[in-house]
Amino acid sequence: MSDGVEELRGRLRELGYLSHRIERWFGLDPWSSRTFWIELALVAAKAALLLCGFAAAPMVAVMWIRNAPLGPADLALLFSLYGGGWFVLSFLLTVALALLLKLRPALPLDQPGFLLGISIGATAFMALTIAGWWYRFDSPPSILEGAAGVALVLLLFALGTIVISAALLSFSIYELQRVPSFHQRSRTVPIAFGAAGILAILFVPAWAAQRERPPREPVQVVTTPTRHRIALVAVDGLTYDMLVASTTRSELQYSAAAGPAGGASAAERWATVGTGTPPPLHRVRAIAALQVAGADDLLQSISRVDFLLDDLAPLVGAGRLRALPPAVRRRDYVWEIFATRGVPSAAVDWWAMEQRSTPVLQILGQEEIFRSATATHPGATAAAAVRIDEMAAAALLKIADQRSPQFVTVYLPGVDIILNRLELDAGARVSLTLAALEGLRRLVHELRSRGYDCLVVGMPGDRQAGRAVIAANIRLDANRPQSVFDVAPTLCVLLGFPASNEMPGRSLIPGDRSIRIATYGERRMAPRLAAPADQEYYNNLRSLGYVR
Repeated sequence: MSDGVEELRGRLRELGYLSHRIERWFGLDPWSSRTFWIELALVAAKAALLLCGFAAAPMVAVMWIRNAPLGPADLALLFSLYGGGWFVLSFLLTVALALLLKLRPALPLDQPGFLLGISIGATAFMALTIAGWWYRFDSPPSILEGAAGVALVLLLFALGTIVISAALLSFSIYELQRVPSFHQRSRTVPIAFGAAGILAILFVPAWAAQRERPPREPVQVVTTPTRHRIALVAVDGLTYDMLVASTTRSELQYSAAAGPAGGASAAERWATVGTGTPPPLHRVRAIAALQVAGADDLLQSISRVDFLLDDLAPLVGAGRLRALPPAVRRRDYVWEIFATRGVPSAAVDWWAMEQRSTPVLQILGQEEIFRSATATHPGATAAAAVRIDEMAAAALLKIADQRSPQFVTVYLPGVDIILNRLELDAGARVSLTLAALEGLRRLVHELRSRGYDCLVVGMPGDRQAGRAVIAANIRLDANRPQSVFDVAPTLCVLLGFPASNEMPGRSLIPGDRSIRIATYGERRMAPRLAAPADQEYYNNLRSLGYVR
């Protein structure tokens, strides 16, 4: 019998089943035998070692193209994490299939169609897992990324089918100690059909997304000069019910509004409000990005289901999270749009914004505000939260007095920090929230005294119940449901600008019939914006509860 098995092994090697040297399996040992499990683990590890490299290759290629340039440390981490993850998954998959065939080991020998089918199914599962990971990025792939990723996934499918079928056939031969009756049928056609199906799954949605992309730059923007002086006050953690109960309501008309989908980070929610565009366009998804140990660059584009990079890498010390730099944002905030076209504007404390001072635009970023507030109250993070709002409001009023811009805006995170990010007792939480709301009332009053019409927007923070709220001292359309997406189009109309088709909201100005343009284009970034925010700012975010 051994001569027959050796002869068949030579034939199978010629046919490609044993091309990867998976030639030993188990089968004669009973389930209770230690040898059985040792042999099973060894052969599964050999198969997994072959598969993990081919499975990690498309994921590393996608990350390399999306986050280029990447240094050796970045690539080493990606190969280690993705390769290790696929080794574990491939090992478990091989063991599961082997144990399943232990019940009917004759099937692969006597039914080659079954052997090929289960091999194709297993590798298709691996390919579709990669596709699911790939689709959860925030933007469609480029042509280069799509071509490289699809080619490597198809290579995994073809070679993985051979590896798994060789392993399963070898197992059946050693289990039954007999040769198959026939295994001469070509595998080219079924593998080709399977590859075509996977190609369609991978390529067609990405191609459609690319086709639907709007043009990068508008052809023409016609503005209408206005005399409105507008102040946008964004209050994180402020809900409709809280505004109704506060003294700020006396100067404003207000109504409940729909906010962005739950689960988004504070940076994502407020970038949506400030740009008027959904996250797939502005691309602000998180408060922090991953920096690989020993590397300077940040991995900013990560799949939303990539737990290996999001959770495992920081856990094992292979990388650390850092504050997201302004370079990640791909759409201008509306006040940047206004300033580019001659409207004097100022912004204080908004997410993913860099310090800037030009004749028409003054920007004060979060780094300076957070650093000053935490330095004033070292160790007292609750007091620092209120202090952040006070310093941001004072900075805005100072700019308004010195430069008298036509549009001003400020982001106030204090209420969100107090209610959602710090561990406080109920009494302290109530008193600090009331102090923050009183600061909001004073700010609105001061802005009104300087001739600004105020638009206040509030949204519940992380894990906070309640409805978003939009309030203003000017008349807004109360005859239809409102959304925070409406803020940017409303500001555009008030200052004589057309909204863009990328903004899903509608103007809240009654009777507005203004036309729209296709897009304001992607944000034009200076090279210096590629640098990440400093570590002190990230430590401030951690102390305030933004990063855990």
